[in-house]
Amino acid sequence: MTEQKFEVIIVPSFQKEIESIRDKKQLELICKSIEKIENMGKNAVKLLHVRDKYILGELKFMSPPYRLYVIINQENERFYVVRWEHKEKQQKVINQLMYKLEYAFESGIKNIMELFSH
Repeated sequence: MTEQKFEVIIVPSFQKEIESIRDKKQLELICKSIEKIENMGKNAVKLLHVRDKYILGELKFMSPPYRLYVIINQENERFYVVRWEHKEKQQKVINQLMYKLEYAFESGIKNIMELFSH
């Protein structure tokens, strides 16, 4: 049986964020999360919000208490890694990402990458 591999894309704004992280433990957790998504797809992610063909989801870590946020395009099974944030900022980040998703639909953005390319 061949292993399913899902496409995981790190958006440009998050790539810049990763480059600024100096804590090796955090970087390891991010890498493990991406591998988990590649292997398990949506089963690796807690679903937070659904809008049309897009899902906002997170992967949780207890120690250290961080969250990795992902937007999933259900149409083509692409996973866009968009944020890594401490649990204490969880609700603020979720609200920001939901707002960006809603804005994308209202303004007619065709590609989720456009939304996170700043």
